[in-house]
Amino acid sequence: MNIDPQPQPTAPPTSNDVVDLMLSVLSDGLDHPELWEIIPNLVASDSMLVPTLQRRLAEEPRAMFKDSLRILLGMCASAGGETAEVLELLAPLAARYSQSLMVQGALFHLEGKLDPENPRYALADKVCLKPFVELDVLENSAHLCCASWLPTSVGNLRGGDWQRVWNGETAQAIRASVLDGSYRYCNKRTCPFIQSGNLPTRTELEADVKWAEVVKTGQTHMAHGPEEVNLAYDRTCNLSCPSCRTERYAADDATRATYAEMQERAILPMMANAKTVFITGSGDPFASKNFRRLMEQLTAEDYPELKFIIMTNGMLFTPRQWEAFPALHGRVQSLRISLDAATGPTHELLRRGARWETMLQNMKFAGELKAAGLVDDYMLTFTVQQENYREMGDLLDLADEVGASTCYFGRITNWGTFSQDEYARKAVFVPGHAEYDAFLEATRDPRLRDAKVWPSDLDEFFKAAA
Repeated sequence: MNIDPQPQPTAPPTSNDVVDLMLSVLSDGLDHPELWEIIPNLVASDSMLVPTLQRRLAEEPRAMFKDSLRILLGMCASAGGETAEVLELLAPLAARYSQSLMVQGALFHLEGKLDPENPRYALADKVCLKPFVELDVLENSAHLCCASWLPTSVGNLRGGDWQRVWNGETAQAIRASVLDGSYRYCNKRTCPFIQSGNLPTRTELEADVKWAEVVKTGQTHMAHGPEEVNLAYDRTCNLSCPSCRTERYAADDATRATYAEMQERAILPMMANAKTVFITGSGDPFASKNFRRLMEQLTAEDYPELKFIIMTNGMLFTPRQWEAFPALHGRVQSLRISLDAATGPTHELLRRGARWETMLQNMKFAGELKAAGLVDDYMLTFTVQQENYREMGDLLDLADEVGASTCYFGRITNWGTFSQDEYARKAVFVPGHAEYDAFLEATRDPRLRDAKVWPSDLDEFFKAAA
């Protein structure tokens, strides 16, 4: 006679097991708000959790794992009411891991605990539409938003099928993370849409004919291609700005041939559903032979609903260049000239190879195009860093001088061109920086209250100053 053995009771997990599980969850590098939410309960039910984390921190030799353990200890301390102190202690991690979704997400969670009424932190009922309408095409990757705000790649159009990239497994997982409110793939402290607190609510979108079914059914596979396409694969540029690259770059013949093949095979067909095309955040459109050819091909006859967003450093944006591209005339939704300064010396420091007098001439020409209605919006963009933050207010005066209609301000991002120490020196907006208080004072400049200011991911500073 066979007697089934009785099931043996399972031993409860030890504190060490819990720490291992938490580190395993964090190992994918994504944000995990569900973990931050349950840590108070774990602390309350396990008196040995904090001592175990402290012991593991003392024993751990790897820097990133040590910082993960520090964040977990910080979350435990926050559960005991020490959130402000924890944020101050963890502040240096903001610059050290400027593009870590886990680190930035943890800091975002702690900030939200200190400011629970702020709509910026109420993401559970908000739906960002960017991953449902946008595809950014980089040199070796593609993203459903700016790679600085949503760094996880959904694929590669170089040799890849754009439909499979657009609706692939990763793309659908990103959309699902927006619909479930976790936003785990997003850099929440740099995304200007999250920081503004103005994302649409589920209720608003459920009342919208276009989006009701997507939101109600949790749809992550999109029936149509992207409406907004950001082309940033050719790094060819006539300048070598320190924030972007260490030396001047121009694509060679083989690389240009690869781009040309991708444009014919994937980019042009994908543009059939697009309403806007952004050229380019990777270099300068007028320095790139591939982008110049593309701007010639995207005619009003073949793409009647398409509008352009043109980003240029301005040095090549002359009347002669403008006349060479009739496809742009009357179809530029936004003309953006990147400056990072409001004075000649600072501009030439941060824009290696630029000449201020040439810039002034070309910026005034852009203003004439805006006044004539040939471009809808004319924007000056300003990447805030240690060398230029004192000129933020001056940019508004310059905008008036050259006829610009918008002034964009954003934090400098470390694209791999800086060491951690170099970036920490430049990131003047991080608490603990030697000039942080002076930066806060600069944000109080009354000129920055002008309606033409777009504060992007510096919105919290500009609002606090106001």
